[in-house]
Formats: sequence, structure tokens, C-alpha cells
Amino acid sequence: MKNNLLPLGTRDEFGSRAIVKQNIITVIQRHFQSRGFSKISTPLLEKEEVFDQYQLGNYQVYRFLDQDGDTLVLRPDLTLPIARFLSSTNIPLPQKFFYTGDIFRISRRLSGSYNELTQAGVELIGYKSTKAELECLVMINQLSMELLDDEVEIELGFADFAEAIMQQVTNDKTLKQQILQALFDKKIPRYEQLIKRFEDNQLYEFLRQWPRLFGEPEWIFDKLNSFELPDSIQEKIQILTSVTEWIKQTMPKQNVSIDLSSRAPQEYYTCLTFRGFSKNGAGYIFSGGRYDKLLANFQDQSESAVGMGINIDLITDVVLDKNIKTNKTLIYFDKSKWNEAEEILKKTPNGILSLADTREQAVSEAKQMKAELLDLTGGN
Repeated sequence: MKNNLLPLGTRDEFGSRAIVKQNIITVIQRHFQSRGFSKISTPLLEKEEVFDQYQLGNYQVYRFLDQDGDTLVLRPDLTLPIARFLSSTNIPLPQKFFYTGDIFRISRRLSGSYNELTQAGVELIGYKSTKAELECLVMINQLSMELLDDEVEIELGFADFAEAIMQQVTNDKTLKQQILQALFDKKIPRYEQLIKRFEDNQLYEFLRQWPRLFGEPEWIFDKLNSFELPDSIQEKIQILTSVTEWIKQTMPKQNVSIDLSSRAPQEYYTCLTFRGFSKNGAGYIFSGGRYDKLLANFQDQSESAVGMGINIDLITDVVLDKNIKTNKTLIYFDKSKWNEAEEILKKTPNGILSLADTREQAVSEAKQMKAELLDLTGGN
């Protein structure tokens, strides 16, 4: 009998995980609404062309054929469906949207990754000002404190920084991609071998140092000042500098880092990128940036846009990990003393009522929960 088996990469969620995850979604949605964002929902199924701009990397999409023979996919992303929606409506801009929903990406077998993920996020459409990016940074700071009781570290980058550097070095597209691939994958020996042919280029010393240009902003900017970089690159550095200074003035306790040797989240990103990660979790909890070419795949005229995605599952993992480390108290009682047990429950942090009929069952339940047993029946 295989009718009870789940599709590969999916899972049932129940108990504490389901409760914690729903609470996280509720907090995030309330936060977005309090800042004037409008909720938007898009279908799970989209036409495959919607995601022509989307780079799946090591993932694949779930594909289906509809009755007309068109290829449909389970959405692997929530930003491009919103772009599709905007291109087919006459909604006046600027607009602020927020969303929550599941996305589907088929990961490599045995990778340990789930194929179904829950994501929340915002899209600020029609805003040319960097205030749009700054609002996202503020929300990262505020949500991390509310959800994790801890500030995440914000990592800043620039989407087309790598491409702009390589344009100054070579016109060979194949060689350019090989160098960038080695850089992004941190394959330093391969990278150093590829750039050796540019020893006479004025940017060679920068190229040599490039894979290590990540970390504390002041150190990064000091290193950049030691290179003779063209004006087009200096303009990008100036944007990073001004945003970093703004964060220090506005959110002085917020940890910030710079990474100039990483790949942009997607090819349609055009300017500042930002990510947020917690020291207690693996991977980026927040990820976003500016993508002023968002609507280019759907209409002739594009629009300024800034977006941010939030990995709900990763936040849930971090919160659950903290909860596991928190001492729980299992309260065992006779049903005639229910009111007394209720009063103790109100006063006991992380308290749980035991519904066991016998003390032996309550002891077993406490061991399973890794909880301390509080016996109100007079037992030891």
C-alpha cells in the first residue's frame, strides 16, 4: 500500500511546528498591514512563460499540460506572478503589496531540501527613491526583533557590480562567465588561474583581492579606496556607502556587512541587494533588492521596483530550535482539580496540561517531551 506516501520533498506539518509557523505568518501579515501594504494573492498554477526571467539554478519546476496543450508550472517564485498581474491591469502606481504563499522547486535528489516552501514578502512598485530599499531594511530589523528576539545581520551587495567590473576587463563572454562562476562558487585556485592573463590590466590588483571583499563595511571601503576604479564602479560604491551610513544612524545596533563577490539573487536585479541571516540558522531569512526591469518580460515599458522575500520555514526552524532549549513543565493532576491546574498553568511559563490517566503515563509523556513533571496529586 503506497497511498499514504507523500510526494518527494513535501511534508505534513502538525503540532508545535504548525502553530509556530502560523503565528509567524500572522505577525508578518499584521506588520505589513500596519505599514500600509495591500495583500495580493496569485494562483499556484501559472503559465511557464511567466518565469522566463527566473533563474532556477540547481532546481527544476513542476510542469503540467492544460487542456489546450499549454505548459503550466507550480509557481517557483512569487515576484514574477505579481509582475504578470500588474502588466495585465490598470492599477495606478506607485503601490505597496504584500503576499504569503507556498512556492515549489524540485531540488536534487538526496539534497535534503524540501520542494515545497512557504514564503512571505513585499513588492514596492513604482518607487525610484532609495527610500523603498530603506523601508525594507527597517522591516528586516523590526521583524527580526519581533520574531526572533534578535537582530539578524544585514548583508549588502550590488546586483550588477560583478558584471560592471568584468566589462572593464574583457569582451570575451565565455571567459567572463568562467571567471564569474569561479568567483561566485569561491573556487579560488580556478579563479586565480583565469585572471592571471590580466596581470597587465590596471584592475588586476582588484581582481586578485576580489574574492575576499566581504565583511565589515569600514574594512571593505578602505580596501576599495586603495584601488583605481572607474567612475561607473565608484557610483555603485557610493550607494553602498550612503546606505551603510544611513543604517548606522537610523538603527545603530544593527549589524551590517558587505559582500561584493556574490551572485545577484536573480538576473532581473539591477541595483542594491540585501540579505538578512541569523547566527542561529543556516541560510538567508530575508532576501531582496531593486529590480527596475521587473515588468520588462511582460510589457514594453518597465517600472521601478523593490522587493523582499522572507523564508517562513527557516524562521520556523530557528524559533522551534529556541523553544526546544526552553524548559517545559508538564502539569499532572486529577480531573477533580481541573480549576486548580488551570490556575497553575496560567502562572507557569511553557506549562502544558497532562491529560494522562495515570502518573506512570504522565512520567512517560514528560520524558517524551523532555519536560519537568509537576505532580498535583501528591506524588513525588
